[in-house]
Amino acid sequence: MKRIYPLLSLLLLIIAFASCKKSNSDIKPGTGRALVLDAVGLQKAAADNAFTFNLFKTVAPGNTGNLFISPLSVGFAIGMTSNGANGPTLDSIKKAMNYNGFTQDQINSYYNQLLTQLPVLEPNTTLKIANSIWYRQGFNVQPNFLTTNSNYYKAKVQALDFGNPASTTTINNWVSDQTNGKIPEIVSSIGSDDIMFLINAIYFKSIWANKFDPAKTHKMAFNLSSNSQVQADFMAGYDMPCNYYADDSVQVAELPYINKRYSMMMVMPGNGKSVNDIIPTLSSAKWQTWASKLSPTNVDVLMPKFTFGYDVILNGALSKLGMGIAFSPAADFTGINPGGGLDISYVKQKAYVSVDESGTTAAAATVVVISTTARLTPQFTADHPFIFAIREMNTGLILFVGIMNNPLQN
Repeated sequence: MKRIYPLLSLLLLIIAFASCKKSNSDIKPGTGRALVLDAVGLQKAAADNAFTFNLFKTVAPGNTGNLFISPLSVGFAIGMTSNGANGPTLDSIKKAMNYNGFTQDQINSYYNQLLTQLPVLEPNTTLKIANSIWYRQGFNVQPNFLTTNSNYYKAKVQALDFGNPASTTTINNWVSDQTNGKIPEIVSSIGSDDIMFLINAIYFKSIWANKFDPAKTHKMAFNLSSNSQVQADFMAGYDMPCNYYADDSVQVAELPYINKRYSMMMVMPGNGKSVNDIIPTLSSAKWQTWASKLSPTNVDVLMPKFTFGYDVILNGALSKLGMGIAFSPAADFTGINPGGGLDISYVKQKAYVSVDESGTTAAAATVVVISTTARLTPQFTADHPFIFAIREMNTGLILFVGIMNNPLQN
């Protein structure tokens, strides 16, 4: 019998497709169905997995705590945003997101397929995917931009008075509702330059095909990368059916959720290696190689329960991947407003994950904030002492210069 020893490090948590089933009175009937994509969709899914590891390898270095992201959520949010980009800005987004080789219509159609199919693959799994666009009341948005995102991404579109603090509450309430309260806030404030918020929210909750017995959960040492230990609650599944692979460098275990539709695939470094040794070598090809070598095996699984949240600003990571121009004054988002003068202020994601004896709950929200490259209405309020001069405008010749310290002084 093979054994997975206490997990020294959790390399990556990815929701994938998997196997197994367990009967229970609370389980809904039906086995669900597999995700079916057309030929272009399959190519785009492979490109998405390549982006997943590109982003993961860019975000992970230097991280000393837990990390949890949803590249798919980023894909939805940037996919909507790309419908407003033109020229080199669109080219840079396609490079960063691994969209090259796909037309804009193919990209939109792919996300529409995911949006339509993923939530209904398995009757005992709750998977919600929602998109929204919130823009400053009075701002002229290209109708085609809003229509495209409404049709393909089923985006909720609403104009708000961004000067009213209640607008922040409205946006955050929507995100909280879509993530069942796991992401209660994605926007902390609305700046005077902010024009638009494009948001994706994903919520996932499923039960293990083979649940862990809570009575067998016990304290064990979890070995930290700092060579110290913490005592954690470890779930124990003895002789548990799952998919397993091991070689000199890694142990891989795939624990399926109910009805063979989703799974958690875990990769644990072996042979004295650490997570940081493996991260630089990660790629979708290597991941697929590990997945292809998994085989049904009864395994003694010991793994910690865990719950944590993670948030990250993705400007730096996405810029490193190639879309830096989108964050600069040179950005071209004339597909949103023909007057231009817009760029991405920031891309932020918040995520949440909880793993226990019964299953997994995960959520993420990603916001792309579009702002003006200059203030909409510059304001000059001379309400404190200032210097002033009278000059000839052609040559700049100054005739008078002075200081205003007190407007009531004669």
